Amino acid sequence: MGLRGAFSSAVGATVVRRKSSDVDDGTAAPAAASAIENAVGVWQGESVALLPRRLQRKRNPLRSWGELEIWQQEDNHLIETGYRSATGSLSACFSSLTYIHNETVNIYSHLVGSAVFIAIPVYLFKNEIPPRYAVASRADVVVCLTYFVGVAICFCLSATYHTVMCHSRSIDLLGAQLDFQGVILLMWSATIPLVFYGFHCDDTLRNAYWMMLSILAAVCSVSTFHSRFQEPFLRPVRAATFGSLGLFTMVPVFHGIYRNGWLMQKQQMGINWVLITLVLNILGATAYALKIPERWCRQTFDIFGASHQIFHVMVVLAALTYTKGILQAFDFCHADGYIPCSAR
Repeated sequence: MGLRGAFSSAVGATVVRRKSSDVDDGTAAPAAASAIENAVGVWQGESVALLPRRLQRKRNPLRSWGELEIWQQEDNHLIETGYRSATGSLSACFSSLTYIHNETVNIYSHLVGSAVFIAIPVYLFKNEIPPRYAVASRADVVVCLTYFVGVAICFCLSATYHTVMCHSRSIDLLGAQLDFQGVILLMWSATIPLVFYGFHCDDTLRNAYWMMLSILAAVCSVSTFHSRFQEPFLRPVRAATFGSLGLFTMVPVFHGIYRNGWLMQKQQMGINWVLITLVLNILGATAYALKIPERWCRQTFDIFGASHQIFHVMVVLAALTYTKGILQAFDFCHADGYIPCSAR
């Protein structure tokens, strides 16, 4: 029923009540006023449901935390404003890219990040690597490309999830699962060049690490599709699962340092850049877990500067930093004076 229909119904009902009563007890006029006020209360910010949904979105597309569906309130209650309503429409979800809300930074930080990591290999393999290292092997291209593609897919899945999470409960859960898959893919793909250059001359050890990391990543991947894994109270379990994969990716680093020494691995693995990457990820994850800074200043960081946004930006910076480490390892293994594996 539209606004006009609601108005007509209210007036008509009042007239009927008035005709059916021969005695005016003094309540007819207030009743009519109340009915009409309820019918057009939308203009006073009350009966928003009487307006067509299209007009509701045009008047005010954003909602406060208390106005959300129950399933939308399962994340961060410290973010109080700037939410999108549950749309039930993919086109409405993607139209939210055209206005600012509390997921805008999360979406565009990783959307731009994905585009950057698509462009990086195009630039590197076309302009940087061929003239510098004519001896670069196909394996170099594959391991580096694995990382770049993994990061690009991860960021793309993340941006897509944050775009469509306001669609419905089922789409929100599916998007979250795909988002987790992207995180796992990023962590796994990051180990491929790390192990390749860290154990450049030990095929057996390199393959063993690749296999162990792949199995652990597969276990994490399968577990994320379990329905109970998505429940909010299992957030610590999710963190522990991803943390175990993240920590295990550091095992080859420490093994390489123990085996070849710090100075050697600093060049061969780009350790300095790997450590900076680790620090950036820890800072972002800490802000996200502790909900800093929104827990200190309510509503101040609802649109810009919230913990989840800090986490997203830190992850992008960490991925770029890690790229620098990969290129350093590549440089070292192909520079003049590097002793080839066959001569060792």
